[in-house]
Amino acid sequence: MSSALSKTVITHAVINKKLMSRAISTAAIIGAFAVPSLSAQAYDRIVAMSPDVADVVVALGATDKLVGKDATNHNPALKNVPAVGMHRNITAESVLAVKPDLVLGSYMVQPVSIYQRLNGLKVKAINVAPKEEVNTFANSIKTIGSYVDKKSEGSQLAKRWNTGMSPMAKTGKRYLLSYDGRIVAGKGTVGDELIRRAGGINAANVSGLKPMSREGWLAAKPDVIIIADHNQAVVGGVSKFSKRPEIAASDAGKKGGVHFWPADDFLRYGLHSPDVLKKLNAVAK
Repeated sequence: MSSALSKTVITHAVINKKLMSRAISTAAIIGAFAVPSLSAQAYDRIVAMSPDVADVVVALGATDKLVGKDATNHNPALKNVPAVGMHRNITAESVLAVKPDLVLGSYMVQPVSIYQRLNGLKVKAINVAPKEEVNTFANSIKTIGSYVDKKSEGSQLAKRWNTGMSPMAKTGKRYLLSYDGRIVAGKGTVGDELIRRAGGINAANVSGLKPMSREGWLAAKPDVIIIADHNQAVVGGVSKFSKRPEIAASDAGKKGGVHFWPADDFLRYGLHSPDVLKKLNAVAK
């Protein structure tokens, strides 16, 4: 090899070594001062604007991250967590008052524009369950798990919940699920889906949550009637309600098929929904 060529090779080797050394130093500096990616662990001040979301956070063992809840949530584990308003009419100001770094909620939260407003105010707000559907609720469990650093637990809980929501054997029994002895859970509601999965038939002849006429109640011929328990006094309890002509003529009225359950059992999906299916199926026997 000529002397000139040797010098050229040596010079290139030295330059490459210096460049590599500088690259390593630069990478080290960047690594030392780089802002870490925002992971689930970064969220330590979470507001759950709806009760369905808060209950999942509790079930995943992340109660300590909650700094705000919906006023209608009566989960004992959240008794010391401040309420930021009712999910049906919540304001950004009440949520911001507890200084959250993450706000979670579902379709239950109104107005729905609050998510956009909070994000506009630089507070991350996520609607984890924008639809009132079984699959959406199951997916929300996994989503919440990822935000509270419980991804594995969230996946496992969602799987168990989905399994518990599997359709049961058909009973042929006719159900009416009512908010107050007047408004019923018609086609396309949570109650409708629960009845179907419990093996029953929704006897309501309406769609959505709507009042049903006395003629409608009479024509429904229910075997089972379930009313929100906080309205028990409104309808006069089992005895008085069962004496209504349209109820007395039904098997539900004749055979003790009138019951009062918590409204959350059949007006929304929750972690307890698999147990509700079992209860619905059981009352048909």
